[in-house]
Amino acid sequence: MDRPALKLEAQRMLSSHFPFFLVLFLPVLLLDFASAAAYYLASQNGAFRNQLTQSGTVVSINQDMLVKYLIFSTVLTILISLLTAGMMFRSIDLLRNKAKFDQPVNKSFTIFNNWQYFKGAVIIGILTSILAILWSILFLIPGIIKSFSYVQSINIYRDALDAGKPIGYLEAITQSRQMMNGHKWEYFVMDLSFIGWEIVEGLTFGIASLWVEPYITLSFSNFYIKLADRPDQDDLSTIFKKQHDQND
Repeated sequence: MDRPALKLEAQRMLSSHFPFFLVLFLPVLLLDFASAAAYYLASQNGAFRNQLTQSGTVVSINQDMLVKYLIFSTVLTILISLLTAGMMFRSIDLLRNKAKFDQPVNKSFTIFNNWQYFKGAVIIGILTSILAILWSILFLIPGIIKSFSYVQSINIYRDALDAGKPIGYLEAITQSRQMMNGHKWEYFVMDLSFIGWEIVEGLTFGIASLWVEPYITLSFSNFYIKLADRPDQDDLSTIFKKQHDQND
């Protein structure tokens, strides 16, 4: 996998259509800002205070504020994950030249405009989280490795839907595991390669996110495309069938 080439292609597309991607990613960026603001307000109101007094007793925290923050933060995290999945879908379509650079607001809410997309994202998200947690309970490192095996599940599920050959949620996870076989390290290195950009985001108080978040999403969309569309890749609908035939 030519990581620099993948990222360069993403940079070129982003540079050529930056206003489009700015509007496309704006809902997620606003929710990220809301999440940071909620954390700041909660911390200022003692939600995370956990200090010792001179007598050695623990200072009580603001439990009401803490509960409100946890609920609000959880809801935001779910919304951000769902919106990001939809933006990944559209980024894949754009890189494949199957979509136009128009109607960015409508495309921002792709995941909510299609019930099958929404349902798949929620259920697959729950299943892959459970699987990763179970592996992490057994062994920490294998759990992390396994989480990389499942990252393409929702993209595979969506591709199968769009091709008119819908598959089950567990089938999508199985196909993702097979697709990522031999590529988990490349994905991990790709993830690490954005650390510098994420530091820049922090130093600029999130302003750099206007560029960085679309850049990261486009890069990982390109990573998926190069795996899913390579000439030697089996049709998505036949991978699970082959495995089933082998088990019979």
